[in-house]
Amino acid sequence: MRIALFTPFSPDIGGGSAQLRSHLRHMSGLDLDWYYLAKNPVSGDPRHYLGPPLTPAQFLSDLSARTGFLLGSKAAVRNLVKQIPADLYWIVAHNEGISVAAELLDLGKKIHLTVHDDPFATWIRSDRYRLFRPLLSRTFPRILRAAQSIDVTSWDMRNLYRQKYGVNCFALYLHVPQLPPSNTVPDPDYLTVGHIGTLYHPEPFRRFIAACKKIAAQKNRRLRFIRIGTSPEIDIIAAQNPGTFEFHPDLTEESAIPLLAQCDFLYAMYPPGRRFELFRKTSLPVKLSTYLQAQRPVFAHTPADSTLARIVGPSNVGKLCTSNQQNDIEQSILELLHAPIPPATFESLRQQLMGPAQVQQLQAALRGENWQQFPEFDFPH
Repeated sequence: MRIALFTPFSPDIGGGSAQLRSHLRHMSGLDLDWYYLAKNPVSGDPRHYLGPPLTPAQFLSDLSARTGFLLGSKAAVRNLVKQIPADLYWIVAHNEGISVAAELLDLGKKIHLTVHDDPFATWIRSDRYRLFRPLLSRTFPRILRAAQSIDVTSWDMRNLYRQKYGVNCFALYLHVPQLPPSNTVPDPDYLTVGHIGTLYHPEPFRRFIAACKKIAAQKNRRLRFIRIGTSPEIDIIAAQNPGTFEFHPDLTEESAIPLLAQCDFLYAMYPPGRRFELFRKTSLPVKLSTYLQAQRPVFAHTPADSTLARIVGPSNVGKLCTSNQQNDIEQSILELLHAPIPPATFESLRQQLMGPAQVQQLQAALRGENWQQFPEFDFPH
């Protein structure tokens, strides 16, 4: 059986592609080709480059044509689908992936759907797409209910989709077969903090940096912030704090882990407020898997209702801070610095969150086998 994996992003950039690569490395015997959209093809790569992403106008025109809500055209997506021959289509349901899945279903094709971020949670935060959510409301639930099988990125998203859409699905996070050796000791002359990927909102982070600067001064240490990957929100704050931020724009996970292992702790956040509520309750940042491999404490700066809070708090791999008041942030940082985390704690969470059973479940789904026989887990509320 030929399987075509379609992603609306490059196979070498971002958390979504890292998650997919972690699964593919540990699945054997699949006749699978990866097709993708990106600004540029990956040089020397055997995966199939289909061209640049659709423009927002093309994407919205396609959804309009599919819903009848507005005039539009399906031509761009139909052209993509013609270039992807397969018996089963594995589609990442993000932006163009939603339209590609809808077109394939209209053609009577079988699809397996992967949802990394709930599209409604993404669109409500977007100035460009927020007003077009009625188009999404008529398309996304339909492809969920028609898919042969579905994996989603968190247990909370799984539970929500079962309740809201009446679909059976399973949770699938990045797979890490074992943690790397870790003997790095942070430099005692610095308070070193690390972060990888995108920052979702600048204001909580701004207050966090102010708290870090105060604690570093109290301990007669210099503040050093290692940032990996691009994030416009961090750019603004870094420019206001010259000499503090050490920028590494493009690193593989393998190169990022040793850098993050030099840190006293690592920063992850979800913003408060209703606009971010669905996002923080269903998404699960891939950066958490990188932090676990670095085996450094995680400072989870997030409301208590987020997936991040439900994992970091009970698993004891770091400190949960639900406040944006600088005094509270300072207190949480001090508590984190004074509570070393044993390596066995990181390994326990790796086994629970990133073990091999989820990859075996995905392989069963792609082969049309009984994926529902696998045990399910959840974190406490």
